[in-house]
Amino acid sequence: MDSVNSATEKCAGLFLLGMIVAVSISVFSRLLYTYTGISLSTPWAEELARFLMIGSVFIGGAVAAYHLRLIGVDVFVTIVPERIARWLRLLSHLLTLALALLLVWKSIRLIELGFKQWSPAMEMPMAYVYASMAIGCLLMCANTLTNAAKELLNVELPHRESAEMEEAMEIKNSVEGAL
Repeated sequence: MDSVNSATEKCAGLFLLGMIVAVSISVFSRLLYTYTGISLSTPWAEELARFLMIGSVFIGGAVAAYHLRLIGVDVFVTIVPERIARWLRLLSHLLTLALALLLVWKSIRLIELGFKQWSPAMEMPMAYVYASMAIGCLLMCANTLTNAAKELLNVELPHRESAEMEEAMEIKNSVEGAL
């Protein structure tokens, strides 16, 4: 799963980069029209940016599941004894898996409908956009199953610190490095 998730992280990054480029093209074409009067129509750029954002959300969700970074309430897990906390984490993995499976099931129906529906600007089947939902949720299922198995087998999982704590530590280290 490590190599699959490494490729998935790169794919999500490329989606975000593509989104930045598409939005930049759209903004540039509007500025060109505003200041020079040259009519350069790029409706495809906004549509592409929207589709890449959808892909990055679902592919990024799979990456977040791999790194145990999905949104959750950790306060209950931290106040109970470790034996109970382990079962609460397993329950959390199972609920995440159920949601991801539901999304896969619904996305398959959307893909079927998407072959009959075309995007207005790019004129491509919407099934390709809906496929990113299915792929991301399937990867999320695989990552969640992996994390649940590690929890059941009592394999050491990476310690999760809050994003705020990590950011604070990075700022502290950069300030100390500058001094």
